Amino acid sequence: MLGTQENDLEMSSDEFIMIRDFILERSGIYFAENKMYLVKARLAKRMEELQIKTVRDYFYHVKYDLSMREFNRLMDLVTTNETSFFRNEPQLLAFSDEVLPILIAEKTKQQGPKALKIWSAGCSTGEEPYTLAIQILEKLHSLAGWNVEIIANDISEQVLQKARHGEYNGITLRSVKPDILSKYFTASGESYKVRPEVKMMVKFSHLNLNDPRQISMINGMDVVFCRNVMIYFNDDVKKQLVRGFYNALRPGGYYFIGHSETLHGISKAFKLVYFKNALVYQKEPAMVTEQPESVTRAQELTATSASAGAQRAMEMLARIKPVTAGK
Repeated sequence: MLGTQENDLEMSSDEFIMIRDFILERSGIYFAENKMYLVKARLAKRMEELQIKTVRDYFYHVKYDLSMREFNRLMDLVTTNETSFFRNEPQLLAFSDEVLPILIAEKTKQQGPKALKIWSAGCSTGEEPYTLAIQILEKLHSLAGWNVEIIANDISEQVLQKARHGEYNGITLRSVKPDILSKYFTASGESYKVRPEVKMMVKFSHLNLNDPRQISMINGMDVVFCRNVMIYFNDDVKKQLVRGFYNALRPGGYYFIGHSETLHGISKAFKLVYFKNALVYQKEPAMVTEQPESVTRAQELTATSASAGAQRAMEMLARIKPVTAGK
């Protein structure tokens, strides 16, 4: 019998593994055996809402729901979407004060429109991508002449709806300085709404980070943020995902992971850059082969000599009179 308390829900080890493996297959999120109580507690209330009495019945309910609505609800239940604006300040200072000036200087030298592409992977309720948008606005002052694109995605439709709405209150705003709050937010009762000029910079979409096909469609990124997301994945999924991030970055692009995370044993493709505020991974810049000045000068002289020789040969041919047969 299913009661009102999670302790009343019966879940065998086999049933936990059945649910755990299903979540792993669909999302790449892995729960070790010591997370059985957490999964059980999260499922109990939902099963009571659906009036489903056994874990096995719930498993078949979510597995054969072709709309994927129940699977998305399951993801909301078993993942933690706690985040806040300007979370982990040292990393964000590395982005705004060190990485961003480098990118702006590189883009300014280029011909044509200046484009900046950022990816916030596993964006939860939107605090991270909106924070990055605010930092970019603070650094550029104006977007005139710039095409700034911040793509943000999550597997949970529920958190994406909140992110698109862009209204926040309480602890999620605790690290927002008063001048930033008044400049980029509008008060709405006890909440604050992100201003339109910030919202327009961010494009939210649903994405499963365990789907290589979806990941492969993203490319040309200057920066990828994926912080405190890979803690949910096993090593195989981590390796696949990091490989996808590497391919999504343009040469010289930067990759931010959680301050307590590491790529050790996962990937050797990136180099580690020691910025003043934080450590950041970087995809190696494209190699530009420049000929030494002496070699370049020699090539120019050779080309000039060859051109002059060809000209003299043409002049000699022009002075030769044609010979007519029989005369």
